[in-house]
Amino acid sequence: MVLTNMPGRTPVRSAENSPGYPGWRVAVVCHIGVLTGFATVFIYSFSFMVKPLQQQFGWNREQIAQAFSLAAISVAICSPGIGKLFDRFDPRRLIAGFMAVFGLGIASLAFLTPNLVQFYSSAVVIGVAGAGTYQLGYARIVAAWFDRRLGAALSIVVAGSGVGSFVVPPLVEHLLAAYGWRTTYLALAALPLLAGTPLTLLFARSPRAASFHRATGPARSAQVAGLRWSEALQSRSFWLLAMGVCALSLSENGTLAHLAPMLSDHRLSPRDIAFTASLLGISSLTGRFVLGWLLDFLEGSHIALASLLASGGGIFLLAHAQSFSAAAPAAFVAGLGGGCELDLIPYMLRRYFGMRSFSTLYGLVYSAYAVAGAIAPLALGRVYDRTGSYTGILNVFCGVTIAGAAAMLALPAYRFAPSADSKTNRPDESPADIAESALTTEKGAAFESN
Repeated sequence: MVLTNMPGRTPVRSAENSPGYPGWRVAVVCHIGVLTGFATVFIYSFSFMVKPLQQQFGWNREQIAQAFSLAAISVAICSPGIGKLFDRFDPRRLIAGFMAVFGLGIASLAFLTPNLVQFYSSAVVIGVAGAGTYQLGYARIVAAWFDRRLGAALSIVVAGSGVGSFVVPPLVEHLLAAYGWRTTYLALAALPLLAGTPLTLLFARSPRAASFHRATGPARSAQVAGLRWSEALQSRSFWLLAMGVCALSLSENGTLAHLAPMLSDHRLSPRDIAFTASLLGISSLTGRFVLGWLLDFLEGSHIALASLLASGGGIFLLAHAQSFSAAAPAAFVAGLGGGCELDLIPYMLRRYFGMRSFSTLYGLVYSAYAVAGAIAPLALGRVYDRTGSYTGILNVFCGVTIAGAAAMLALPAYRFAPSADSKTNRPDESPADIAESALTTEKGAAFESN
């Protein structure tokens, strides 16, 4: 099969195009890992627990939203350090351990009491462990398997959260109605404990992981080309990426955390709310597959522009929707653009900075994303408690998202573009090994001006 990757590039043949290439099986396992981790189980269930917890304990929405914020802040603080661990050691075993602790943290929410400290402590544990279960580690594994089809492979991984956004809302709504919120939390805990942990441990292997992690010093550095994280921080590209991701996080995470109560305030029925949330998930899943495929053919900055505009516009319409007929198309548009950062962050980090400090840089960018994600639900909760409406603050967040879209146009050309030679990969050979000489040469390119 012939693949034309980027405009003006020579078509190449690659084993990555074969369904038998082992990297695709690893990508599917990583997809399931993301599906059962923090990015799905906690994020997409939280808004459905707001009213049950409010009714059970008398907490206001700002107090409940603080738990979401604490979890997000914990992810932000821990991601860079955990990313360094993923750059040094085999991610598979580390992710499995984090997944098990994350599942126990979710299970602990079934035993909440009126003590807010207990609620917040569980949220911190969930955030710390959750930092090792989202795309950070899984993207590291998959990026080591792929070069020319990296975008498509990453789309499979990040689609795990898209599938989760489709599956989790109706599952939670059904469990809440049938069994109550405590049993619902226990059922959610079974996903990482019984599926995510064992599958990751058994099957999410990196290419030549053993030889890579036995190497030290110059021998190790030679196996992975790229910039040091300190060098990358001097690049304008890094800060532009972080800016765009933060802008999207404000509107996206703020809306997700308060979606169910916001639509309930607009007098949508629980069934319509669940369907709207699922529709957002379906469109998000579709968008992620399409985005990943397009990243192998088009410039990432152009894709980021379109995605951020769609997300900001969709959330603006969703904030003003007063009926299901208005909320459904708004959720569909928001979903198409929302989540684009999950494809773009790992893909563009690989293209701009290589694999040397891939997970460390991913952790740093995601920290910025998580900080914005922690601020947004808290801000929405506080504004709602004071004004009784989410509309005004969401209008502001959507404007910030559009400004972030404009910033993406300032990104320069890729530093570590897909290799242009016609060498065909062997199924047991990592693309990072094949492209090593080309990438190492490109490493010497001058930084773009700050």
